[in-house]
Amino acid sequence: MVGSPNMPGNRSGNTNSHYLQEDRQPMKKDTDSAYQDAVARGNMYRFLSTIYLQAPTKDLVLNMIDADFLEELTSLFSGSPVPELNHYAGSVDLENSLAAIQQDYMDLFAVPAGRYVTPFEDVYRGTRMDGNQERGPLLGVQAIAVKTMYRIAGAKMDRSCKELPTHIGVELAFMNYLCDSEAVAINDERETVQLDEQTSTESNISIYRDLQRRFLRAHLNDWFPQLSQAIQDKATTSFYRALAQLTEEFIARETSNQEVRFIDRQRAKLVQRTAAISGQDRI
Repeated sequence: MVGSPNMPGNRSGNTNSHYLQEDRQPMKKDTDSAYQDAVARGNMYRFLSTIYLQAPTKDLVLNMIDADFLEELTSLFSGSPVPELNHYAGSVDLENSLAAIQQDYMDLFAVPAGRYVTPFEDVYRGTRMDGNQERGPLLGVQAIAVKTMYRIAGAKMDRSCKELPTHIGVELAFMNYLCDSEAVAINDERETVQLDEQTSTESNISIYRDLQRRFLRAHLNDWFPQLSQAIQDKATTSFYRALAQLTEEFIARETSNQEVRFIDRQRAKLVQRTAAISGQDRI
């Protein structure tokens, strides 16, 4: 799975790092709206993954406060993250602020002391015997569940990735992998001259979409709001407070959208099934 982005307006070229491995053919360009949607969502997940897996470089921060990028975010989000980023972009002196942003990253995500937010799903989803929540152990039941989802989707942790599978950056990278896989399946479908509704390629599209829905509902959207609150409470720069809010809103929207798509697919299947039954009755 790819772990860092070509974010909108990126002036520094491709800086992708691989955190999870995949065995698949490269995507081909296509004008299909479903394909473009899957690619765009994958790019957003890749961008967000990088935020939590790598200390910010000067180029990354410059891209984040780029006017064109902020305009794109404004068109996508109507909530609080964009105004705060706009305020930050208008007031930041990058030459003097970059060190503070990088230190904020180290304190929040890298050094387990002081302001460390422990960015792992396991920690935020522990439960006591009485059913109430407590900080959970690393590599517990949540890690098993997450690794099972990775295995089902065909994604494997890359040896170069030093983080645990439940790290927020790795989970976001997994969503990028699923979106890219969906785009590949859509592209493969369009290259098939006569596609029967029951072919494996079309099934792959539904499989990757359903995996996205399941992973968002059972994992990311369930625990990230708690991590987001921890980041907003402990961050010393508005840069990371705004990015946590941005991530939380994107995940919530994705969860809602995937549920709507799932209901639409189930409704379409029901219509097809009832139509088939009606056709049989007329014979």
